[in-house]
Amino acid sequence: MFSDNDRISLRQFTRLLVFDLFSVSGLIIPNIAAASSGRDGLLAIFIGTLLAFIYGYLILSLCKQAGGRYLNYCDDTFGRFVTFFVAIPYIVKLFLCLVFSAKIFGQVINQSLLADTDNRIIIIFLLMASAYAASKGMEVRARITEIIYFLVIIPVILFLVLGIRKVDPANLTPLFTESVNDIGLGSYLVLLTFSALEMMIFAAPMIHYRKSDIKKGKRLFNYAGRAIIITGILDVLMYIVTMGLLGGKETADKLWSAINIFQMVKLPGGLVQRQDALILSIWLLSIFTLTSALFYYLSYISGHILKLSNRNYLLIPLILLVFGVAVIPIDTDQFYYYFKKYMMYIGMPQSLIIPFLVAFTGKLKKIINKKAVINTLFAFVIAAGAMTLTGCSDMTEIEDRNFIQAVGIDSEGEDMIKVYYILPDLKALTKQGVENPKKLTLSFQDKDFSEIEEDYRFENNKRLDFSQLKAIILGDGISRSKEKMDAFLTYVENKYELGRNTPIFLAESKAGDIMDLNNEIEGGIGDYLAQLSRINLRSNGIEEIDVGDLVLARNEGNMNVIIPMLKSEEKKLRVSGLGIYSDRLVNFHATEKESDFIYFASGFGKNKILYLPGEDKSALPEYVIKVNRLTRTMEFHEKDGRPYLTMIVEGNATIQKGLEKKDGKAKNEDIEKIEDKCSAYVKENIAKTINTICFEKGLDYMNLYRMTGYRNRGLWLAYKEKQADFLKDLTINLEVDFHIQ
Repeated sequence: MFSDNDRISLRQFTRLLVFDLFSVSGLIIPNIAAASSGRDGLLAIFIGTLLAFIYGYLILSLCKQAGGRYLNYCDDTFGRFVTFFVAIPYIVKLFLCLVFSAKIFGQVINQSLLADTDNRIIIIFLLMASAYAASKGMEVRARITEIIYFLVIIPVILFLVLGIRKVDPANLTPLFTESVNDIGLGSYLVLLTFSALEMMIFAAPMIHYRKSDIKKGKRLFNYAGRAIIITGILDVLMYIVTMGLLGGKETADKLWSAINIFQMVKLPGGLVQRQDALILSIWLLSIFTLTSALFYYLSYISGHILKLSNRNYLLIPLILLVFGVAVIPIDTDQFYYYFKKYMMYIGMPQSLIIPFLVAFTGKLKKIINKKAVINTLFAFVIAAGAMTLTGCSDMTEIEDRNFIQAVGIDSEGEDMIKVYYILPDLKALTKQGVENPKKLTLSFQDKDFSEIEEDYRFENNKRLDFSQLKAIILGDGISRSKEKMDAFLTYVENKYELGRNTPIFLAESKAGDIMDLNNEIEGGIGDYLAQLSRINLRSNGIEEIDVGDLVLARNEGNMNVIIPMLKSEEKKLRVSGLGIYSDRLVNFHATEKESDFIYFASGFGKNKILYLPGEDKSALPEYVIKVNRLTRTMEFHEKDGRPYLTMIVEGNATIQKGLEKKDGKAKNEDIEKIEDKCSAYVKENIAKTINTICFEKGLDYMNLYRMTGYRNRGLWLAYKEKQADFLKDLTINLEVDFHIQ
């Protein structure tokens, strides 16, 4: 650490560079890779990271050719007039990068954390804080980064590693399915996110080398390489988790789709209610260091060409200029489109061309020593480049909002929907009595969800707050309507506050019937269903189904989702079966018994109870079997141009009732007979559900075609353009083997 000399160590340089490279680009790298290279976005990131090594090496080599002090070299070699034209493209680029960072920062914070705060307030506070940090110099920025580096990096990495557990491999595979041109374009766009490496040309003179560094032969490129590797690893993790959870369509369609994964990845133990707010808050510290860096370099370069003794005088005009451009009413996605084009065709090429011209012309000048000719020629080239370049609410207080615990949605007629909102009993939670149950259930009817929100706001003079939402229940009418399901999922997709990890259920008839039970259930229907999803279903090994799963299925088109179905019965709530969401609506309802074997076929079934019938199937079951563990093995292969699947279901179980008290060999023989009977019974019923749902209804409820993406690439490619024929051509060889313990 160095004191008041505006110098930084190599370690501090590396950490600053990591934040500069990853802070904003980490939010958009999944979109960049998926939109340009599709499933091969992972390859694009790898190639783009390798290109970043070459790019960084060239930047430092050109910096070395210029004597290390880039702008001073220009002054000494060409004079201040030419230096002015060298500096202008850098100023324009840094200015646009700062505007883009401010816009995306304001948009993300506004949508995720401060929905009721004017976007302009968020941006101005960011700019003021960043400019203040920049005014303190490079050393202070380095000290701040030293303090927060591990505070940011470690939680983000842990969060992403936890997210890998929920990744659907079918969203990422198979690889090598896109054209070379698409992968190449994606690689170049990924390289653009490493453009902050260009600032090394200005930062190099500020790095202090200790004697130990020199003795050990430590080079600046080695430390820059470390930053590139760390950034590349983070980019890969961000892409895998975002693409794996959201799918290709949503990842490619939304610029900062990555922020949605902050909701979907659940931290162990449920200690943090809004982990997305925690992770975003930590992440934003790194964005702050980037924006302060952009301010610093802007003032540094501008101050140099203007020969200012105190460059901090430039910060206030810069704040006003950046703020003025950032709040121009242009959509962030549209601004990004133009910004991307600028970076592709001007910003990135200039970062190599200008230093090359400076270094090459400087060498040429030494050879021919004709200053006037060289300066005129160089000024003309830089000026031509510059000409090309130029062508190119009020906050809502807690008292003014109502927190929603559960939402129920029913269809009313052809074009109307009815939405039920359950409010938490705040009096009961704070032990101040009990609220009138009727006041905790509200219902509104209108044509779409946004209008219903407005109706609610108008009637109650409050806004709906979904940050504490525990469950969503869809009535039978809306779940069977493509148009209304699409409208609902679009509403969810565009409303960040409505968390993607909210459990979702179907009502056997009307959602209103389920919502009416709120008065009968202690703690409210929302908490009860959240507990049902988190504990009861999970104890059976059944995967939790969130509203984000339906958004993914709708966007991907070829994905099916199994949703638990609820029934109100004698003022009690029970799981009565399941529904299968496919092709933008719920196509199939299964009874409670059928659902057991659907889950078995899907690889779930721990702690399930099987009732094995005797010869008289109308009588009481002969044996009661508890499934302790269940596994499913799938193997795809191709035969005569058609897909074949060998599916093996194995289970360990215990007999709860029906085994006679026998010893030794006789007992073992009875157990073997029960094992055979159990295996045959399960196989018969699984085969029946597969035949009914897959082959008769044409519903790929096990997502078998998607599974071939990572199990048999050849089959995936063979049916890529004719997915509807996959089930028709498929032959399944089912084997079931249960072992009684």
